[in-house]
Amino acid sequence: MENDCLYNEKDILTRVAASDERAFAALVEYYTPVIYSHVLSYIKNAFRAEEITQDIFLQVWKHRNELPGIDNFRGYIYVITRNRVISAFRQKIFTWEESEKDELETSMPDPQAAAEFREVSQMLQHAIDRLPPRRKEVFIMSRFEGLSYEKIALHFGISKSAVNQHIVEALVFLRTFLRNQTLTFLAALFLEIVFF
Repeated sequence: MENDCLYNEKDILTRVAASDERAFAALVEYYTPVIYSHVLSYIKNAFRAEEITQDIFLQVWKHRNELPGIDNFRGYIYVITRNRVISAFRQKIFTWEESEKDELETSMPDPQAAAEFREVSQMLQHAIDRLPPRRKEVFIMSRFEGLSYEKIALHFGISKSAVNQHIVEALVFLRTFLRNQTLTFLAALFLEIVFF
């Protein structure tokens, strides 16, 4: 079955690009088990993993006109999946409701990792609070709310390059601030992978 699907995949992608819902359903049916299990292995929450999987396919559908030009759809969907998992981790890190923090901490492999997460969370929040007000707003809109540079620029009445400059300077400050703290290697590596 896998060979048949891969052999016909270019045709399926072309049909999906033409808004063929049956072709899209075939694509979803084929890739859902792989994507869902991959997301679940990181997220550790079946309901959330299912939501993220659906979001991934929604993104594919929204950008279906690009599909005929994709030579490696498996790689393409892997990148989308990886980005959504990273985004989910960012949301976990930056949602400061206690229930969310407790859920993430309890999913960590040991008490030491949970303690490191709490320490990193506090340091990161402290660092973000030290950003200049406009830069902090721009950073939160980009990294927490997922808004595009264009939307942020329109909101503040500034150029996209000004938004980019705010983000770059915020990241430089946060990296420097966090590296100057007494973080464990594991916590620093976690921040580099998930946040930056």
